[in-house]
Amino acid sequence: MGVPLPDTGSVTEDTAVSGAGLLTASGDVDYLFGSDAGQWTAQTITGLYGSALSINTNGVWTYTATNSNSTLQALDTGSSITEVFTVTSTGGTTTITITINGQDEPPCFVAGTLIETDEGPRAVESLRVGDFVLTRDHGLQKLRWVGHRHFGSGAPTLKAVQPVRLCANSLAPGVPDRDVLVSPMHRVLVRNAMVELISGQKEVFCPAHFLINGQSILREPVGEVTYFHLLFEQHEVVFASGCESESFYPGEVGLGSLDPAAQEALMAALAEIGLRPETYGETARPVLKQHEAVILQKFLRPQQKFMSRLTAEAA
Repeated sequence: MGVPLPDTGSVTEDTAVSGAGLLTASGDVDYLFGSDAGQWTAQTITGLYGSALSINTNGVWTYTATNSNSTLQALDTGSSITEVFTVTSTGGTTTITITINGQDEPPCFVAGTLIETDEGPRAVESLRVGDFVLTRDHGLQKLRWVGHRHFGSGAPTLKAVQPVRLCANSLAPGVPDRDVLVSPMHRVLVRNAMVELISGQKEVFCPAHFLINGQSILREPVGEVTYFHLLFEQHEVVFASGCESESFYPGEVGLGSLDPAAQEALMAALAEIGLRPETYGETARPVLKQHEAVILQKFLRPQQKFMSRLTAEAA
């Protein structure tokens, strides 16, 4: 009688997503000795993340997971989770372990976002290298590189990179002063008593998607979207309709979100000012950890009175 061997597979968030919005892996679990053809119990096992593993009588298996699942979309680059499935054969049981790897989305502004400059508010897509943008810490700073990335209606990962809408007053009274759209991983500056209690810092950056509450901060369904990146000599806090948030940071996540041509242009811009990604410096503010953001997200959830006012204004 054959001895069943364990098997493994992996998928990566937002990568090779099917038209049905699924991540897929496949393989063939085997016996250590002898033939396993026709020896396996054909079945489909339900997983935890809109996922399932199907295996046929020959041990050929297929794993699928829903790419838009909230747990998967919360994964960062370098982080992963696993699912373990137990499958049965005439030689006994074994396991198939699937690793789900995280991948960050590009942190940036949606086209149309108004950025404060030396000429007043300007749409982010109108900005060019050499323009001066107002920053929180260092006043007017010259743009060293401007990049962009478009996700069209046919992009298989579009749902995963749909922007986050920060409604007016969602972070604090007057912050932002109008609705602002940013990419899910774009880090906004937050400061309030809860931030200091959670992190010990007066001000922190927090990825926008960590703050989604379905009311005042929420995903924005779009058919297509264009994101813009703004790079300075150092990481800066910039102003977008009263909302303070980050400029582009050329770390592992930022660089990984760019296509080869954009990476080459960015590296040239850094070289011109005598810098490399590894010597660019620290982020302009500490970054809130995900478990800390969960607490803050609940604190930012608007009360019913707030929602009633918004409904009345909309009418």
